[in-house]
Amino acid sequence: MTPITAADLTGVSLFEGLPADELEPLAADSTRHRLTDGEVLFERHQPAQSLYVVVRGGLVLRAEDRGRAVIVDTLRPGDVVGWAAMREAAVTLSTARAVGSTEVIAIPVDNIVALAAGGSRESQLLVRRIVGLAAQHLEASWKQLLQVGREGVITAG
Repeated sequence: MTPITAADLTGVSLFEGLPADELEPLAADSTRHRLTDGEVLFERHQPAQSLYVVVRGGLVLRAEDRGRAVIVDTLRPGDVVGWAAMREAAVTLSTARAVGSTEVIAIPVDNIVALAAGGSRESQLLVRRIVGLAAQHLEASWKQLLQVGREGVITAG
């Protein structure tokens, strides 16, 4: 399989403008996944440890509430998914399936947090908790969107 390089990551908006030498550790631990149409990348409520960048093809995210599946997002090349992995004790909030032949790069979130925090365990935990708060607000919004028959203003976040 083709190794991931810093150049692969510089095209991702999240990493835009970062020096290649800082992206090399991320690239070295990242993996490329090729999926066929309909194949599952990750399932709801499973442990989450990576952010995924769509390189080719696409993904559809579906959430389920009381047995009813709802499409919550459609992702195309360049999009990033898996933000829930940035919080402590992370689990996925939806199921991601490939649309057509799809390629993604999986980047371990621990490496992203280390880069953002400068490396100390304490600062990594702080960053993870701050992002965790944002993820909690996102999850609350998601739950409101799935409430059947309820309309109104989304109050979370």
